[in-house]
Amino acid sequence: MHEVAHVDINIDHDSGVPAYRQIYQQIRSQIATGSIPAGALIPKIRDLATNLGVARNTVEAAYRQLSLEGFASGKRGVGYVVEELDFSSVERQLSSESPASTTVHLPAHRKSPLGDSLGCRYDFSYGNRDPSGLPTGLLKSFVADAFDEADLTGAATYIDPLGLPALRTCIARKLNATREMHCQPDLVVMQPGTQSALHSVLSLFPFEQRSVAIENPGYDGALRVFQSRATHIIALPAYRSGHNLLRVLEDCDAKLVFLTPSNQFPLGYIMPLATRLKVIDWAKRHDAYLIEDDYCCEYRYGSDAVPSLQSLCPSRVIYLGTMSKILSPAIRMSYLVLPPALMERWNDVHRYRFCALPWLDQEMMCLFMSSPEWTRYERSTVNRYRKSHDTLIASIRKELGDNVRIVGGDAGLHILLGDNEKRDQSKLINLARSRDVRVYGTDRYWVGKARPMRNFVLVGFSQIREEDIPEGIRRLGEAWYG
Repeated sequence: MHEVAHVDINIDHDSGVPAYRQIYQQIRSQIATGSIPAGALIPKIRDLATNLGVARNTVEAAYRQLSLEGFASGKRGVGYVVEELDFSSVERQLSSESPASTTVHLPAHRKSPLGDSLGCRYDFSYGNRDPSGLPTGLLKSFVADAFDEADLTGAATYIDPLGLPALRTCIARKLNATREMHCQPDLVVMQPGTQSALHSVLSLFPFEQRSVAIENPGYDGALRVFQSRATHIIALPAYRSGHNLLRVLEDCDAKLVFLTPSNQFPLGYIMPLATRLKVIDWAKRHDAYLIEDDYCCEYRYGSDAVPSLQSLCPSRVIYLGTMSKILSPAIRMSYLVLPPALMERWNDVHRYRFCALPWLDQEMMCLFMSSPEWTRYERSTVNRYRKSHDTLIASIRKELGDNVRIVGGDAGLHILLGDNEKRDQSKLINLARSRDVRVYGTDRYWVGKARPMRNFVLVGFSQIREEDIPEGIRRLGEAWYG
């Protein structure tokens, strides 16, 4: 014989929570805390509805949810009986009350992946953009155009695993016109960011063939991927002559080599043609592939862009491009151009993988790149950064003069600034911060424990407003040299 349990329920008609949900939550809580014991009979639907002054179907909906989740079971001719439940291993008590607020302290690299501004007004960060330069009006219009298209099949189906064919055609056309490539759209693979692209590339190779060589210093985002997925990492000395890089490369067993030949990151130099040809020859002799990260190809100051490494050897170069620098890092859109042999491997290894980039983002980008607005936007963005670059260099020469050395000032969105007094970068950063200026260290870009160029800091100009650069550099001069 089941005893009818006493239930204590209060309905708050002003809470915005449906009455059935309040009943369900309060009975559930009382079962979990033992106030309503196992084997007890929950009041009949009619009786509880009368006591609470609600409709019977309201109580019935609450009981149905309790039964669905396993708190009670309905027995014909008896009613709803509480199940035998052991909550001793549950970490959080089930309650009808609002959960207590919990403060989660995010680590610094989560809040600011590229480095924290530390509250400084004059933030010479690299990678992020000044929001005022984003083409928000154009993006809104192209999003609207995407939904106004007559055929919206792509918005309602799984799309081509390589990405929208029309977008890949736009990218191939752009690369052929600007990077001297002969790229076919069928060799382009859309990817959600550079690191995801590198993960995908590594998956094309058996684990025992994932020995990777990377420039030292080099892009830390790539290094983190290789540290988690590669069998072995070889550091190629990029801060010395090309002869040292080639010597180390010749003696290693790498199957993949990660390079930034058109704008070495973070040093900013161009890999000479003679070195490029020798690297290609090495790749052919060792049956290896070169990953060319062409991350910042749009920005050159005082010279035209150099041809891509891929244009010299499409069969051995995996080309990696991104929209992060010309548009926004938040859009998470990059792309690979694979050698034909690796595309066959991709189709086999990733045959069941869906495209990770949303249709809307790709369709919007396709409409943008297909329009006359893209050329105008690209030109204005390059000019915008050229002005910031020129202002930065002029300000450094005026305020810091012969006290510093500039490295990598001909391209990209940052420079390295060296202190001729050879003070450690940690001291330089702290001195700058005392004058409300944020510059950044370079430790994260080095492979291994050695940290050469300790008297250099990174000074970016992708986010700071051009009008703030002279004052920021003036304050930097005061902080460093009085």
